[in-house]
Amino acid sequence: MLERIDMLKLLYPWYKNEVYHRRQQMIWLVSAAASMLLGVLFLVPALPPPLPAHREWDLVVVIGLLLFSGSIIYFVRQQHVRHQMAKRVLIKLEQGLGLYEEGRYLDDSSLYPGNWQTAWLGDRSEFIYHGIIVSLTALVVLALLLR
Repeated sequence: MLERIDMLKLLYPWYKNEVYHRRQQMIWLVSAAASMLLGVLFLVPALPPPLPAHREWDLVVVIGLLLFSGSIIYFVRQQHVRHQMAKRVLIKLEQGLGLYEEGRYLDDSSLYPGNWQTAWLGDRSEFIYHGIIVSLTALVVLALLLR
C-alpha cells in the first residue's frame, strides 16, 4: 500500500505540470497565430490595389491563410485532447491521494472541493480559441477580397 501512495506522490506533480503545460501551449499557439493574423489584417490596406490580371494571387493568399489557420486549429485541438487526457489522470491521482475525501486532511471537509472532479468537463476554452482563429481568418479574407 505504501508503494502505491509513493507512486501517486511521484506522478502527481508531473501530471499537474502536464495539465498546465498543455493549457499554456494552447494559449501561446492562439496568441501567436492571432498576432500574425492581426498583422496581416493591418497590412492589407497598405497593399496596392490588385491588377485585374493578378486576382489569382488573392486566391493563393486565401488558400495559404486557410491552410495556416486550419493547421493552428488542428494543433490547438491536439493540445486540448492531450490536456484532457492529463486532466483525467490527474483527477484519478488526486482521488487516490484522498484529496477529495472529507476528514482525511482537514476536519469535516476535503482538501479539494468535490466539484473540481467534474468542473473541467464544462471547459469551453477550445471553442473560444477556435473562434478567435476563425474570426480573424475571416476578417483577413474579407479584407483581401474587398480591397
